[in-house]
Amino acid sequence: MSARDPFIPADLDFAATVRRNSLGMPIARFFGVEFADIGPGHLEAVLPYRDELSYRRGHFQGTAVAAVAYFAATSALGTLLPVDRVGLTLDQSVRFLAPATGERLVARGRTISAGYSVSVGASDVFAVKDGKETLCATAQVTVRNVDRSRLEG
Repeated sequence: MSARDPFIPADLDFAATVRRNSLGMPIARFFGVEFADIGPGHLEAVLPYRDELSYRRGHFQGTAVAAVAYFAATSALGTLLPVDRVGLTLDQSVRFLAPATGERLVARGRTISAGYSVSVGASDVFAVKDGKETLCATAQVTVRNVDRSRLEG
């Protein structure tokens, strides 16, 4: 697949598979991550504000920002995987750009490169306050794609 080819999902039911695989993780439930828009090679993750995710009232702590960035990027990659494969994180880099202040975070994940063994995704995280979005972080994630059976048993 070249950079000019459209991303074509290997799993026709990719949206349900990504929801089940990503949002089924205990850590995703702990953080309260939700998915909005899901398409081949892209995904929007939302994290509503809770005091437990803040360092002071109204301000998301960096770990929460990094988490929603991670879920958006890796889940965008997951939309393109065959149902029998899963991505394991090799690397994540997050750059904080502005305070994450608001009612929720919206992370827009996208696929940069979808390979058989290694894939790279990115996300932009926006803090939403009074309907206004402020870019507060960007992230890049690299995953190794492996057969799901390697993780079972």
